[in-house]
Amino acid sequence: MPKSELTILRIGLFALLGFITAAAVYITFEITHSAKALAGQALESTALSLSYSAENALQLGAKAGDEIKSVFSDRVVAYALVASEEGRILFHTNSRLEGQRLSGEELGRWRPGEKPSSRRIRLGTGMPAAEFNFTIHSPGEGKRLLRLVLHTAGADRIVAEADRLRWIVSGALLLLWAVGILLERTFTRYRTLRDRMEREERLTLIGQMTAVLAHEIRNAVGGIKGFSQWIGEKTEEGDERQAAIAGVIRGTDRIESLVNDLLLYSRDETYDLRDMALRPVIEEALEPVRSRWGGRIELEEDRGTRVRADRDKLERVLTNGIRNALEAMGAEGILKIGAHPEGGQAVIEIEDSGPGVREEDRSRLFTPFFTTKTGGTGLGLAYTRKVVEGMGGRVELANRSGGAAGAILTVRLPQGK
Repeated sequence: MPKSELTILRIGLFALLGFITAAAVYITFEITHSAKALAGQALESTALSLSYSAENALQLGAKAGDEIKSVFSDRVVAYALVASEEGRILFHTNSRLEGQRLSGEELGRWRPGEKPSSRRIRLGTGMPAAEFNFTIHSPGEGKRLLRLVLHTAGADRIVAEADRLRWIVSGALLLLWAVGILLERTFTRYRTLRDRMEREERLTLIGQMTAVLAHEIRNAVGGIKGFSQWIGEKTEEGDERQAAIAGVIRGTDRIESLVNDLLLYSRDETYDLRDMALRPVIEEALEPVRSRWGGRIELEEDRGTRVRADRDKLERVLTNGIRNALEAMGAEGILKIGAHPEGGQAVIEIEDSGPGVREEDRSRLFTPFFTTKTGGTGLGLAYTRKVVEGMGGRVELANRSGGAAGAILTVRLPQGK
């Protein structure tokens, strides 16, 4: 699947999740808001209905007391009282309180002539309740305070159910997002794995084809080179044809080098991974250049650093890295090789004091056949990455930090025991 289609699929998946989340949040908010509003309205309607019934009962005169008791016998009523404007309790569901006076604070919550007031309170038993203060009229006696205190357990239960729904929806959305993200990760991983397998199959096929071609080319070049050398030996000293023959031999040498690199890069590698000390491998890779190069070589290695690798391939990786560093510096410079353990890995750093890596080349440095050197094949770094990753490691090439000139090749391999 093309990368753009995967991106569109990913955007579509998260857009769908976002839409479902927004819709669920909106619906849940509306449900909980409506439930709370309905619960409050139900309490207010009950209180208002009871106040009308109580006011009507007052019209009965002497029988008003019994009728009011009947009105307030509903289970939703925690208690109720009727008081005069001066605060004297004329009726109370607890008859022992009749005749007492309300305190100034209690009477102050009643505002005759204004809309009925209400507030949430907590009873002495700890139960939640709602207090309503109404103004009712008694025939020939003026305004009366009707205070109704209603149990809110039923209304609170509805609100609690609505709140519980909100938590349930939140949990379902979290689960939905987790599943969505898991699906996206799984699909991306499957796609990456499938692409890698397809790439490896293509590379294997190309490698097989390259190996056959390189073998045939090497045989043909070997014949041309041998015949040219024989002609050169038979040619008289000073013959102008010697220069042409030397050019042919140099050309065949270059073709041989390219073919050898192609065979090296294209073949299927097997790895003989073993735990070993790192320093002897570095010393062997350095040995050919110690006497032939005019620059300074510095080796900083934590003695005892061990690595798990294929010795021959690791030495070839180091040789490639050292050769690239020397070619970058020319006849003189400072070649610094460091090695140390870090986080369960053996880290090898090959630094040079050359011109460094151009920023525009960094992304292609390990691409086969990409080279910035005249006469280079562009397979050295590609081979380095191939075998380093084959040994379970990573490799990178970057400019030195801190403004220092030069580049640094960093190879990370599993640490040996």
